[in-house]
Amino acid sequence: METLLSWDLVSVVIMLFLVCTESAADTTKYQKNKSASLGEIVTLVCNNSEMEASYIWTKDTVLIFSHSDTLNKTERRFTSDRMSVDPPTKLTIFNVELHDTGSYRCQITDDQSGVRTMEWNLTITNNLTDHAEHGLRRLLLFTIPSAIGGVVLCINICCMVWLCRKRKQEQTSHCDRHREVQQECNEEVIYENCLATDAAQHCQHGPTTLREKEAD
Repeated sequence: METLLSWDLVSVVIMLFLVCTESAADTTKYQKNKSASLGEIVTLVCNNSEMEASYIWTKDTVLIFSHSDTLNKTERRFTSDRMSVDPPTKLTIFNVELHDTGSYRCQITDDQSGVRTMEWNLTITNNLTDHAEHGLRRLLLFTIPSAIGGVVLCINICCMVWLCRKRKQEQTSHCDRHREVQQECNEEVIYENCLATDAAQHCQHGPTTLREKEAD
């Protein structure tokens, strides 16, 4: 039982030692999101006031530059000829391209401050594409309502034309009917006039015939 307790205490001490060592090894960590447009110049700066220090620059965990003031040794493994580190605290990328997007890290080690890490999440955007998409969105915002308004206006005009034609047809039909009725009335009047004329003529011819008979 005492042996188990001793091992537990040893484990706790080891864990505390590892935590303290890790904290001491990386005392400061700075992280920031940074964006730039295609073709611009991007500068990342590792602030350090100590003269004797070591610098390690990485992109997406891949070493691109290292320098040690103590050993007076420098190593360059740039992924592009557009990269430059001068002094060791400043990384410059000229005429940035889309594939320059990534995570850039600068690790500084000195005797007084220990290890400090600065990290930038760099994003490169294409302004031409952004402007084109923005222009397309604006065009759609203006075009779609205008198109809908035009369709609604055309439908209203078609409905008004149809109603006017229907009303005109109804009026024409009514006038034709009225004309037919009037014509029928005129025909009846003419017929009645004819009947009256025939009757008058018959009356006139009747007495004349009697007189002719008497004269005979």
